Amino acid sequence: MIKRMIILIVMGLTLSSCQLFTEAIKDNMYRVELARERKEARKKDAYAAAGNPEYETGVELAIQDIMKRPVNKKVEFGGTTLLIPENTRLNPKHGNIVDEKTGYGIAILFEIKDYCTDVFYRKKIEENKYIMLFYNHRDKSLDTVAQKIIKANGFTKTCK
Repeated sequence: MIKRMIILIVMGLTLSSCQLFTEAIKDNMYRVELARERKEARKKDAYAAAGNPEYETGVELAIQDIMKRPVNKKVEFGGTTLLIPENTRLNPKHGNIVDEKTGYGIAILFEIKDYCTDVFYRKKIEENKYIMLFYNHRDKSLDTVAQKIIKANGFTKTCK
């Protein structure tokens, strides 16, 4: 009788620990995916190139150069035409601006969202469809470039 009870207790503990193993596997898969995304974002033409020590100084010089350029290049994004600085392009994979002269990615991103928020600059392109502009406004160089883009494209911080 005691032997059967011990077997039942051990079986119960074994079966209840399966969920822990499943959660641990899912957690590890999530961590691997985050690491892959982080590695992808730090490539030369991606938005986090400045976070890569190999590209950091080059990105800063590219931003200083882009600050002096006019915002007059037309690009298609999300079914609408946007104006971005001369000699730049949009990275279709990440939605960030890339300097065509150096190939460095700049941390100014465009994303299409189906909601409106007063936190970021946006432009309405359809009913419940907005192009959002993301950048670090504390970085004065990025802020200068982003403000030129905002004014040229008519981005606002209101949901009207």
